[in-house]
Amino acid sequence: MKRLPRLFLQFLFLASIVASSLSASTRSRGKKKVAMEVKDSNICEIKGMQAPMYCYCNNNELRNATDATCVILNPFTNSDPTWNNFDSQIYLQKLKFVVRTPNGLDYIPVQSLALLKNLQIITIQDASINVIPEYAFSNLPIITEINLSRNSISTLKVHAFANMKNLTIVYLNENRITEINRDVFVNLPSMKNLYLNENNINTLHDKAFKHLTSLKELDLSNNQIKVITADSFHGLTSLISLNLRGNLIAMIGDRTFIEMPSLTELELDQNEIKYITEKALDGMRNLKQLTLSENELVTLEPDFLAGAPAVYMLNLRDNKLKTMTFDNIKPIVTNLYNTTSHFYLSGNKLICDCKLAWIWGLRNETKNVKLRDSLEELTCFLESNNATLKMNNKEDLEWNEALENARNAEEYRSGNSRDGSIEDDDAYMGDEYESKDGYEDSSSNSDFQPKVQMVEGKLCYVKNLFELKLEELPCPEPSREDLMASEQPSSRHENARVGSSGSIWFSSSAALIRLHLSVLLYSLLPLLSVLFT
Repeated sequence: MKRLPRLFLQFLFLASIVASSLSASTRSRGKKKVAMEVKDSNICEIKGMQAPMYCYCNNNELRNATDATCVILNPFTNSDPTWNNFDSQIYLQKLKFVVRTPNGLDYIPVQSLALLKNLQIITIQDASINVIPEYAFSNLPIITEINLSRNSISTLKVHAFANMKNLTIVYLNENRITEINRDVFVNLPSMKNLYLNENNINTLHDKAFKHLTSLKELDLSNNQIKVITADSFHGLTSLISLNLRGNLIAMIGDRTFIEMPSLTELELDQNEIKYITEKALDGMRNLKQLTLSENELVTLEPDFLAGAPAVYMLNLRDNKLKTMTFDNIKPIVTNLYNTTSHFYLSGNKLICDCKLAWIWGLRNETKNVKLRDSLEELTCFLESNNATLKMNNKEDLEWNEALENARNAEEYRSGNSRDGSIEDDDAYMGDEYESKDGYEDSSSNSDFQPKVQMVEGKLCYVKNLFELKLEELPCPEPSREDLMASEQPSSRHENARVGSSGSIWFSSSAALIRLHLSVLLYSLLPLLSVLFT
């Protein structure tokens, strides 16, 4: 009997142990159940006002979606369990995040993306990501396209884009990137397109692109780049298209583009370029399109196109060029005979003189109707003391009225300011301009074409170039142009339009011959004086 209490106590002890064990087991099963529920949540079916993210999928069945667009509605951290739900759609090939709340996403969800081994295209837009860290996407084995436009990115860490053998396109446009350092882009053997336009880039470190040997297109437009050298583009041996428009470049130095022998399209519009050296384009044997519009060019080196003899589209519109000589155009002049050629010279300060005589020959030779039409619309400035055209009373009145407008500089600028209207520019210099897609210019309105303008303090009469006779063009002194007349476009006029154009060209030939004889006789005078004394 004395053993009964003892046995009873032992029984209670054992019962408490069993109960504790069962309770622990139950809690464990509960935790596993919760974990399982979180793990099994379908990212394509998350709903509710409190959900930080809502995803639209092309197939809502578990592990069947290949394309998803996720809208981030509320800020949430990188450790939020919602990110684990992407394990429910591990076969996604295309994923896009669109942020709809301020500071809703300020990081790259690296761990969650690592779950998606089939992902090929990733897009993150309108986020507040300041820094792209090292190897941010390197755990995506077959990724081909990364779009990070419009994310306030300011810094790209070394190796931010590295070790992705299938990556072909990267969009980093419309961010706040200020510089491109070395080794940001490393081991990307399939990389073809890189878009860095519309940032705040002011520095391209030497050899920043040296690993991108397969790159075909590089867009650096609308940044704040001031200086470019050959080392800026070191390694871009396969590059075909380079866009540098809308920067602050002031000068193009010797062999700047020598590292890109495959380049066919070079855009340098809307910079502040004042000078291009004679050898700036050396090595550009494959260059086909060169655009230099809206810069500050006043003169061009005689052979600046010698290194790019294949150019057939040349845009020099809206500069401050006073002349365009045959020396300038000689390396590519035969290309301009073809129907696919384009040549734009409007919006400059061309002076009407014999240095423009070659334009008659080009007009006659080219098979390109649009080019011929644009040349026939070209205008230039003829100094008033050289204006020999006889004017009737009506024209005299127009001259006097235009003269008053020209002398009143303030009034004239307010009506014809370049900043005021692009259409005024078109009327101002005439020839057609085409958009990048079709190279077609909007038609100018001749009613608004000013008759007289002040050019460098001189009163000039604005004339259509082909309304002038070549013998009326002033030629202050014999120039290299005159001595090279035989190399200029032929005087044949089978391609010229019926009318005065052919006779104008023949007049020019006679004038040039007379000029050559004068130069020859002048050079022989000392010899003759010796012989007859």
